[in-house]
Amino acid sequence: MSLIKTQQTIHINSSFRVSGTHSDFVVNIPLKKNNKFTHVAVIDISIPKSYYLISGGSNTFTIEENGSTFIVTIPVGNYSINSFLYVLNNIFQNTQGLNHYTATFANSKTEPQTGKISFRHTNTQHNSDFIFENNNLAEVMGFNRGSTNRFTLNQTHSTLVSTNVCNFQKESTVFLHSNLASNGGEDDILIELFASGNADLSNINLTSGDLEEHSKHFTGSQSNSFRFYLTDEYKQGIDLNGVNMLITLCFYEKQNADSLMVGFIKYLTMYLEEEREMKMKERKNLEMKQ
Repeated sequence: MSLIKTQQTIHINSSFRVSGTHSDFVVNIPLKKNNKFTHVAVIDISIPKSYYLISGGSNTFTIEENGSTFIVTIPVGNYSINSFLYVLNNIFQNTQGLNHYTATFANSKTEPQTGKISFRHTNTQHNSDFIFENNNLAEVMGFNRGSTNRFTLNQTHSTLVSTNVCNFQKESTVFLHSNLASNGGEDDILIELFASGNADLSNINLTSGDLEEHSKHFTGSQSNSFRFYLTDEYKQGIDLNGVNMLITLCFYEKQNADSLMVGFIKYLTMYLEEEREMKMKERKNLEMKQ
């Protein structure tokens, strides 16, 4: 239990930043002079879900076959399973040395759904590997990050099936970091937002009805200049592609009610002791007069 002594509400728009981008920026916050704020909480936030399923710098995987290496680059953007397979198969068919590869997904009308992609190629003379870097393209295609996945050789063709269910949700959780917050020295996460229920190109919104629900320890600053940035669960940055975010913060000084209670008990104990002593003196004086 705690009491709030003083507080100040600040509205932040990434468009009015001092430097950086909408997803990683520095902003000046005009806090009250000589404040004694101990905590900060996000009470309202709106983050655009404008980041892409497949983003630049995380949109390639490697195919190795018989000593030859091919880099497959998926165009940046959002995809459904059908649009992704169309684009991927188009790349296979129009790339010299890869036109014997195909990718398919179970027909939901006639086949059981496993959520995995089946890959096939007709070159049965050589082994073939799909090699992924440590990015989410591997998860989109149903493989582990940083993994190497070998095709199984058959008599007429070779096959590979996704290791895991394909993940076409770019980020299920988004983390907002800031150097104005501290979680006991463990990290600088100001708040985490669950985004899986929001459609692409919509907004991830949260309004907190409880001030202390999302409170973090305020680190304080002499300059009142603070950094805010978005990451996924792997601490990799998220690009909002030019769309601004809005944040409402409440800075406040928290006084622990337990300490107030201890002080009150001490005061009450002293008061009762004084009362007891006074009554004893009055009784002695009365006895002496008798």
